[in-house]
Amino acid sequence: MTEQAPPIPDEPAALQEQLDAAQARIRDLERQVDETCATAEELQRALACLKEEYLALKRLLYGPRRERLTEDPDQQHLFDTEALTPVPVPEPTLGNSPQSPKRHKGHGRRPIPDHVPRRDVPHDVPENERMCGCGREKVKIGEDTTEQLDYEPGKLLVLRHIYPKYACSCCKDGVTAAPRVASPIAGGLAGPGLLSYVIVSKFTVHIPLYRQQDELARAGVFLARSTLCDWIRQCAIVFKPLVDLMRDRVLLSFAINADETPVPVLDLTRDSTRKSYLWSYLGGCDHPFTVFDYRDSRNRDGPAEFLRNYRGYLQTDAYTCYDSVVLESKGRIVPVGCWAHARRGFFDARASQPREAHYVLSLIGQLYDIEEQYRQCGADERLVARKERSVPVLDRLKQFLDEQTPGALPKSQCGQAIGYVRNQWESLRRYVEDGRLGIDNNISERTLRIAAIGRKNWLFFGSDRGGETAAICLSILASAKRHLIEPFAYVRALLVALAADEVDLESLLPDTWIKAHPEYVVQYRRDEAEAAGQRRAKRRLSRRLEASKSSEGL
Repeated sequence: MTEQAPPIPDEPAALQEQLDAAQARIRDLERQVDETCATAEELQRALACLKEEYLALKRLLYGPRRERLTEDPDQQHLFDTEALTPVPVPEPTLGNSPQSPKRHKGHGRRPIPDHVPRRDVPHDVPENERMCGCGREKVKIGEDTTEQLDYEPGKLLVLRHIYPKYACSCCKDGVTAAPRVASPIAGGLAGPGLLSYVIVSKFTVHIPLYRQQDELARAGVFLARSTLCDWIRQCAIVFKPLVDLMRDRVLLSFAINADETPVPVLDLTRDSTRKSYLWSYLGGCDHPFTVFDYRDSRNRDGPAEFLRNYRGYLQTDAYTCYDSVVLESKGRIVPVGCWAHARRGFFDARASQPREAHYVLSLIGQLYDIEEQYRQCGADERLVARKERSVPVLDRLKQFLDEQTPGALPKSQCGQAIGYVRNQWESLRRYVEDGRLGIDNNISERTLRIAAIGRKNWLFFGSDRGGETAAICLSILASAKRHLIEPFAYVRALLVALAADEVDLESLLPDTWIKAHPEYVVQYRRDEAEAAGQRRAKRRLSRRLEASKSSEGL
């Protein structure tokens, strides 16, 4: 029911009192309306943030992990982006490198290498079919040979080291015997080949020890899992001097890429595992080694201790512990940001704020296009290109982010992405100061895959000592992978060399060792990488040309 208005009094005082009460009522209603509108706006903002979070979680569970945008240069004008002037680069073609395999039509089956052992398997015609209809036996006039690549389970062999002893039959001058061969594990049963197989299978092929135990049992030998684990630990002790040398060399680099990944570890004081971390430190092109460091937590103590005496650039994500290490260094360490992390926030914000997100993504894409054009150039030429071409793009990006900041919701994905870039702007821009620096920290992200993929198979470390052992072995294998070295041959050579009394550690560094043993370069990996790089360069060049034509048409 509609509330009836009170009668209007005749006296001015009563009328004024009634008017004041009505105005107070109106002010109260306006306040309630304002509060309701503010609550509604707050709920709308919360709903928008929840929708963004829902879409992000849905993409994490069901969507692709690759952050790839559909390349359409005809739509660049929608975001008012300027097309980059393409640098004259010869169009890459597959197979133009003398080391690249020629492409053939069809599936391109390669012949089986000559060094693979052959075993003849005869298939003769039955005797009753060799008789001709005239009654005579048919004569062999030739044969057809086909090759089929087969596999037998791994074979073990026993090396019987025989040491003859010599003595004089006339006098008793003593016995002379050949010197004993040094073994990686003193008095151990395993030879360097078997130890290499166990280590490479665990940390490169990611086969847990219980599966290796089954594989060795199929070859006819049972080995306890504890024995395999102890072998790896003792090999890590042998590797440690070389890993320490690589660590010292990494700390001499002009720039270090660092990152970390969690790994569960068993804890006897609780019913479940606890979280530990593997930290990776990658030296620059002057000292191209990778060193893993095991820590039982993610606090700053790990990088602070590792980088205690380091002086140079440190490229990481925006994890706060690195900031504290940089501040404590008092200028010795210069932080460098990662544009891949900065880009990721805007990629996730495409659904909620597509125009702003795609505009920023297009500018970041231009930065990466410039890097791709000058990837094969020297550091000085790359630095000049960054000053002339990347800096203007960075200035446009900074101006746009400053303009968007007042209206961006702080808790929205776009707002968080803008806040990340603005807070890290100085470190993100620093890569244009030196041509040797990278635009992002993706090389460190890729290096951590060796631990992340292994974690999905062997699940956890058995103890903190097991984590330290894994860090040493991963340092050896990741450095070998960085130089495209066949891991089994390299690990076996290290075990043989490090078991000797006098060791030249310099000659065992992966970059030095592979120069003396070029036959152990994993050539097919190099060919695949070159082919993929040529396809990527061709695709980017085509996109730049199309973008240039589109901008001229506008």
